[in-house]
Amino acid sequence: MESCSNFYNPSWAFMNRNYWIDEFLPRVDSDLILMIQGDSFLCHHLDPNKWRDVAFVGGVWPKDASRLNPSPPEGMCMFMPARWRSWTRKQRMWESQQQQQGGVVKNGKNKKKKHPVNRPTKMLNMTFPPICTGGKGPVGNGGLSLRSRTWMAEAITNCPHSSYSGMNTSDMDLACSVLGVDNEDAYFGIVLAGLQAPLPMAFEAALFSAEMLFPEEVTSFYGELSTEDKERYVQQRWGEDGVSLFKQMQGNDYTVPIGMHKPWWYHSDEVLQTTDMLHHCKFLKYMYRPEDSKYGDILNEGKKVVWAGVGH
Repeated sequence: MESCSNFYNPSWAFMNRNYWIDEFLPRVDSDLILMIQGDSFLCHHLDPNKWRDVAFVGGVWPKDASRLNPSPPEGMCMFMPARWRSWTRKQRMWESQQQQQGGVVKNGKNKKKKHPVNRPTKMLNMTFPPICTGGKGPVGNGGLSLRSRTWMAEAITNCPHSSYSGMNTSDMDLACSVLGVDNEDAYFGIVLAGLQAPLPMAFEAALFSAEMLFPEEVTSFYGELSTEDKERYVQQRWGEDGVSLFKQMQGNDYTVPIGMHKPWWYHSDEVLQTTDMLHHCKFLKYMYRPEDSKYGDILNEGKKVVWAGVGH
């Protein structure tokens, strides 16, 4: 694989299949990897064995666009399935072509045939699963994320980006392909959902990481849970000791997840500087000073804030 310095945006390197294969040692490196950017940090214990059943987990995105999160303007719940429909256009065209094989009689005349589309080498399920109902949500932010290398490579193989995948897509009959520019975490979130990969429920993802939404905000968006259901998820993802920790946090404004990614972009000091927050997230005070907050700048109309990270 090319040196990552040859990628103007490192986000694009993650969309290259060779990154997930060539950059790791077979039978030595774990399939599950933790991606943690410089503005991410852990708050309490992470047991990777409790997450090996998922393809990808990162912070949950909100349903709708807002001043704090203006892109995409239609909101993630509409954006993600729309992107999947766009990217799988070739297979949809082929399926439509089969239905119209030999011409379709309409008003007594044969409908003009369109340019034929080759059958995709591998057919995909065209039904994008519901992601914003029944406790499911759009997952997830890549700044702090756990990922299966197998599933990352599988996503790229089945729906490669024409420029960044490291594959010669021009000679392939693909059911799914990507031409435009999207952040790598949104790309993987969409493709993995489209491939029916094992993804966590929204509350589970919120127990792992927060950027825009804490667990309480996630349940208000994507479905309330009983205390018993919450504790069941906590036990599965945090373990027995985690259940005790979770119970300690109840009554606070927010449950502190395993880690966070630049929460000061989306939450005020009134949230991040509370005694409870600092108690349950020891590293927060070393990562963030109140005077560095971007929250007020983003809320301030007319003042554009430019993020110079990898795009998410």
